Amino acid sequence: MAKVYTMDELERARKKAQIREWFQDKKMKVQTWCYEHKEQIITYGPIVVGGVAAGAKMLSKHAVLAKEQDLKDLYCYDRSLGHYWKLRRELTNEEWLEIDRRKKNGERLSDILDEMKVLD
Repeated sequence: MAKVYTMDELERARKKAQIREWFQDKKMKVQTWCYEHKEQIITYGPIVVGGVAAGAKMLSKHAVLAKEQDLKDLYCYDRSLGHYWKLRRELTNEEWLEIDRRKKNGERLSDILDEMKVLD
């Protein structure tokens, strides 16, 4: 029994073939370029790879430091509950002074942060 194809199926197959041809063309161009410039690749390749690796390491370190800074600035620890409160933004010195003053008056940290509208 012969299979009947719809126009949509034929169009999808045509697009897939075009994509395969495009990738094949690019692959051939890269192979040709690499063959023509193999001496430069051998000479400068290790330098480029080392530079890329150093850049990746620097970006990774920066991301880790930024995450640590966010953890420090955007969370407030409540000892009475043993819980971290996630903040919308970093608190100012005046806000920390107000929190300290209000905690000394017996208010709970959660109530203070909620009234200041800084909880995330």
